[in-house]
Amino acid sequence: MKAVLLAAILVAIGVPCASAGTCEAAPKERRDNEKKYRARVVTGDKAFRAGKYEKARAEYRASLVYQDQEGAAEAYFRLGEVHAMLGNFDKAYSCIIESGPGKIPANRVSAAGITDTQAREAAQILLDTIQVNTPRYPYGTFPEYLALAAIFRQSGLAELAQSAEDEGRINRQAANAWDGALIQNDGRASLAAADRAAMEVYERAHRPGPAEILRDQAALEPPLPRRKRSFWYLLVTANL
Repeated sequence: MKAVLLAAILVAIGVPCASAGTCEAAPKERRDNEKKYRARVVTGDKAFRAGKYEKARAEYRASLVYQDQEGAAEAYFRLGEVHAMLGNFDKAYSCIIESGPGKIPANRVSAAGITDTQAREAAQILLDTIQVNTPRYPYGTFPEYLALAAIFRQSGLAELAQSAEDEGRINRQAANAWDGALIQNDGRASLAAADRAAMEVYERAHRPGPAEILRDQAALEPPLPRRKRSFWYLLVTANL
């Protein structure tokens, strides 16, 4: 399904898109503070996963104060995705483009069939991100698929929008299963257990490709270290 969806982009998006405007205005004061930047981005990711797109936009926007433009590339990319979900396509394109080019996959799927220059550039970055992340983190591509679905729908491409949305929904379920497996069993969970939880989602959805990726990955994952308890926790529970 993914291959069909990606290949379809080459020929199907011949409709004009809204011209890209400017991305979120950069805050005047910037400080190099990776920890605070990362905390805001993580909070934004959680909001995005919960479908709270306005909240996600606010968190990504707030993170920009802690990095310069190059350091905040991830936040600009996420802002582009959340703007696509909110229907702000001018900002969606410009924010994705402002994030800079991503890593180019070896067998790159080209977005050359898109007529609008900025829309084509933004779509190419999304496609590259999906291709690069799928071999290691297939479940991590759900924001890219959902952003593409929103853009397809805005362009009147209902069939492509539905295909992209289906892939985004399945990947989002796999991501939730992966996260959930890590917080169970009081620290005795492992990366392998998380991979298997996500793998089961793909198997139920009849997606053998990502399921096989995670099956091979799970066989190589080491167990996570046990969570350390504080001195006060040990003291309080010693007599229970």
